[in-house]
Amino acid sequence: MPPSESGMITGPTLIIWGERDELLPLHDGYLLAAAIPGSRLVVYEDTGHLVLWEQPDRVAIDLADFVGTSKARPSARSTEDGLA
Repeated sequence: MPPSESGMITGPTLIIWGERDELLPLHDGYLLAAAIPGSRLVVYEDTGHLVLWEQPDRVAIDLADFVGTSKARPSARSTEDGLA
């Protein structure tokens, strides 16, 4: 799993990537998704690095869908902690 300042990413993770991102290639998105168990990678065609500016309506829809789906299934950590 990719490290962060506070540890490894273990919770539900939505990764949104622009297919035409010139700063971070799409291959990096696939690597990131493979490194985070259970993550979901959504690739936006004809979109560059500034996905939120280029596709704000689609990001909002995909994020709302992801949050709704994530609430329906508890994360592995919350289950282990007895919080689910």
